[in-house]
Amino acid sequence: MRKTSILWQLFSLLFFSVSTNNLYSAELNFVTPNSAPFQYKTEQGMRGPFISIIKKVCDEMQISCSIDHIDSWNRAKHMVRNGGSFKQKKVNGVSTLAWSKERTGWLYYSPPIIQTGYGFFIRDNDVRQPNSILDLQGYIISVHGPSKSSRNLEHIKNTIKELTIDMSPDQEAGLQKLSLGRVDSVYLNKDIGIFLIKSLGLGNVSYAFDHQAVTYFIAFSKVSTDKKIVDRFNAAYRKLYEGGIIQILIGKDFRVAELY
Repeated sequence: MRKTSILWQLFSLLFFSVSTNNLYSAELNFVTPNSAPFQYKTEQGMRGPFISIIKKVCDEMQISCSIDHIDSWNRAKHMVRNGGSFKQKKVNGVSTLAWSKERTGWLYYSPPIIQTGYGFFIRDNDVRQPNSILDLQGYIISVHGPSKSSRNLEHIKNTIKELTIDMSPDQEAGLQKLSLGRVDSVYLNKDIGIFLIKSLGLGNVSYAFDHQAVTYFIAFSKVSTDKKIVDRFNAAYRKLYEGGIIQILIGKDFRVAELY
């Protein structure tokens, strides 16, 4: 009986050790394109509030995490949707994405993190000074696309027939065309637009009015990521939020999304 008891104790110790090692040897690998000021590539690696949050949550979980820059949103979403690999590492997640019902079929989401919005930028000397959608009659509006933003603008065009959409290859190009008077407005994320205006030195462009609120999340692949580790990530995030750490990491330039 004593021999059996000793063997059982050894087995229990070994099982606990293996379970603990499995728990803390877990890792999460993220890919993300540039989306300044939320996240952007530097010589020292990816930076921005979302990057800081991912790193802090992973530290809280005591797991290894990597965050690699990737060249496009379409490529990032394709990898996450299909469980692809990047730099010989399984891709688990992407930062940042808005919630959509369609995406819940292939994504797990973090709690809501940053609340921002989309709207319209105009030149300061625009005598029309629009402050609502109906005021955009006759406008040429630039938008980066094809994208969710361009689809939003297409819906607006269905309401306002006298509106021309100018598709730009990137967000910077649209704002530069606006500054030069080649378009009348740009439809863009408010925080991204304000950041780019400062970065590009466009002193004659400013934000006109809001169109649509949007909340950004960190998203995880259902194909390549165990939901248990997503649940642990989300629990760690909530703990840091309740302790005021998330608010510090996000800073005063952005609006922290309330938990629900």
